Amino acid sequence: MIEECKRIEKRITELEAQFESVTGLSRNLIRVAGKSMTAMHTRDTVTAKKLIAGMEVMVKKLRSVEKGLEHYSMQAHQEYAEAMLLYSIINGRSMPRINEIGETEIPYLLGMMDVVGELKREAFEEMRKGNLEEADRYYRTMLEIYDSTVHFRFASSLVPDFRRKQDVARIQIESTISELVSLEDRGRGAYQ
Repeated sequence: MIEECKRIEKRITELEAQFESVTGLSRNLIRVAGKSMTAMHTRDTVTAKKLIAGMEVMVKKLRSVEKGLEHYSMQAHQEYAEAMLLYSIINGRSMPRINEIGETEIPYLLGMMDVVGELKREAFEEMRKGNLEEADRYYRTMLEIYDSTVHFRFASSLVPDFRRKQDVARIQIESTISELVSLEDRGRGAYQ
């Protein structure tokens, strides 16, 4: 029995070290993803590109250590997907496919739902500048994401928080179109 306890202790100690590595890398990835999105919103392209490159390295490292503990790194993968989607959209490209960013389906889907909020921010900034055409482009991307996923119904234990994210996306889309229509109706092109 003592030998079995030693084996258990050794394995749990290994798992604990793996857990610390996964959670540490996840925290760093989440932090860098947030910084990259801030750089994207401020059009600091040099910083955004550097942070994106750093995230790609971090994700590979995270994947190499997370086996069996993927639940603890889900948010980091989701934030990474969101940042990669935003980067492509802001730069006028189509949204990258799952395999293009090397992500799995669930964090990609959750990141896609969250990018709707980032696109709302972009749309409102474009409205403020009087660029309704660009604001409309962001709005149409938001709507495309929502329309493509509105029929999804998944168990929350499988896709955590998805239903709430759908509801939030719908509200963000409604407020964006409301503001766009209001600006067009006023014929001003930008609000003060």
